[in-house]
Amino acid sequence: MGLEKQGAKPSGLIGKIVGRLMNRFHTSLYVDYFKNTLPKDNSKILDIGCGGGEFLRFLYDSNESYILYGLDHSPEMIELSAKINKRAIEQNRLKLLQSSPTDISLENSYLDLVTAFETVQFWTDIEKSFLEIYRLLKAGGQFLIINRYPPEGSKWWKIAKIKNDKDYIHKLVNAGFSEISVDLEFKYGWIIVKATK
Repeated sequence: MGLEKQGAKPSGLIGKIVGRLMNRFHTSLYVDYFKNTLPKDNSKILDIGCGGGEFLRFLYDSNESYILYGLDHSPEMIELSAKINKRAIEQNRLKLLQSSPTDISLENSYLDLVTAFETVQFWTDIEKSFLEIYRLLKAGGQFLIINRYPPEGSKWWKIAKIKNDKDYIHKLVNAGFSEISVDLEFKYGWIIVKATK
């Protein structure tokens, strides 16, 4: 299985290694973004493509009032997330869901924040997934995407299903989102997109 396929759905022994590498090397970027802009108290937060679960652990440690959900379609990632978030699960502050982002078993208008880090480009149906996220968010809730933003013509740009910031905005507007902001300055080669319901 190629690296891009392991990124899309880590599986087997290699998938477990990929999950641990993601925990080690990617989570620091997300934490750097969040550490000065943490969600409000009592927020209900879903991390889609939660991978090894390190970002969920950061949220759990940051505020004892958060109710957390992690979603991944890889059983190996759910297993790894459960292992490193054992205490949060035992305290009923975290529930892990093995599912696709097109069909998430949570009620309408329930969540305050949905995050998707390094995962959107792997989704089989981005438009349907964005509609599902819109359904789950409360009025005023936010959807935050942090993704690599490879230069045009590069190998990863050719693989990417969303090519540029205008594509992100177009797809989010079509799903019903408003107040969409794009940040290309936070870190070179990355894009941060924030959309409000």
